[in-house]
Amino acid sequence: MMDASGRRCEFDLQLRTAWLRQLRMEFEDICFQYRLNLQPPVFELTDSKTILGSWNEQHRLLQISARLICTCPWQITLQILKHEMAHQVCTDIFAADNGGHGQLFQRACGMLGLTGPFCRAKADCAGIPSVMDPVLSPRTEAGRKILSRVEKLLALAASDNEHEAALAMQHAEELLRRYNLTLRQVGDENYRHLSLNIGKQRMPGYLRQVCALLQEYFFVRVICASVYEPARDVRLRTIELFGRPENVAVAEHCYYFLTEKLLALWQQRRRRFAGGGQRARTSYFHGIIVGFRKKLAAGTRQAQPAGDMGRAKSKSLLVTEDIRLQAFVANYFPRLQKGRGRKILLHADAYREAVATGKTLILHRVMESAAVRGGLLEQSTD
Repeated sequence: MMDASGRRCEFDLQLRTAWLRQLRMEFEDICFQYRLNLQPPVFELTDSKTILGSWNEQHRLLQISARLICTCPWQITLQILKHEMAHQVCTDIFAADNGGHGQLFQRACGMLGLTGPFCRAKADCAGIPSVMDPVLSPRTEAGRKILSRVEKLLALAASDNEHEAALAMQHAEELLRRYNLTLRQVGDENYRHLSLNIGKQRMPGYLRQVCALLQEYFFVRVICASVYEPARDVRLRTIELFGRPENVAVAEHCYYFLTEKLLALWQQRRRRFAGGGQRARTSYFHGIIVGFRKKLAAGTRQAQPAGDMGRAKSKSLLVTEDIRLQAFVANYFPRLQKGRGRKILLHADAYREAVATGKTLILHRVMESAAVRGGLLEQSTD
């Protein structure tokens, strides 16, 4: 059997043991993230092709299909795990029958940040639907009332009164989770989440700098995280992008082209810094990013609206947008921790040349006709 990336995935005892251990760790992390007091169940893997997961209250048994783990991305396994945990919430916290997928179950899904097709009965079985009707639709009277309340709370969250803003944001998040809503259903807002797997177990420093640049200039929220790869029993680092679909697309485009340009430019110039080793390479990458950042900063200053009123209005819109995006991100990562940056010992010559080169990079608009990862980040010939 092949895994999601096309590699052969064997159901040997060692892998099964690792998967069970990882499921237990994911369970504990989900409980921590969403502040749930659930006792760990007994985990069991099945070979079922039709039942993706199940929760047995009598035996305290949570089952996950090993075939699901082997053939689907781990993110799908996590959603099925959350679905079964929602059944456990119904029995352990709500003291209700866990067999159905009614209102209490939907409430439990909201408590776990679970949305979309994974909130329906079909999530227990094979054939996960790609589209899911919201639990509360804006087309219904009840849905419109709840969404209206969330809109008002988000408006209050932009208040200059920090206490009032924090309290309004808290109430808005509670409503979103209680009724299993996302900000896709609030007004005309539409946000997207994209996960980029870098294929490494450690996040290189220069990629963290790229992430900071994307967040500062491309209107997206960027989080450095990780995902489990079942076929190798390792965790690989990921870059999570959140924002409006068009902004996420541009940020993804910039990420791939900037990282590929870093490698290409270094290959062209590495002989000029022979003997500099890893420090020269790291310094060169750092310099390219700093130079490109300076170019973006200059362009941003030129694009600022004229007059105090124009700047104030622009700032107000950005604050409101950031609050909405923050609520969307919180559905995926309720507890975020800021990491600390590391000091870089620079190779002076490599850094200076790279800064000058970085200032000449031109990021063109993403076009539908562009190839995958495109070719639109170019060096100026001026």
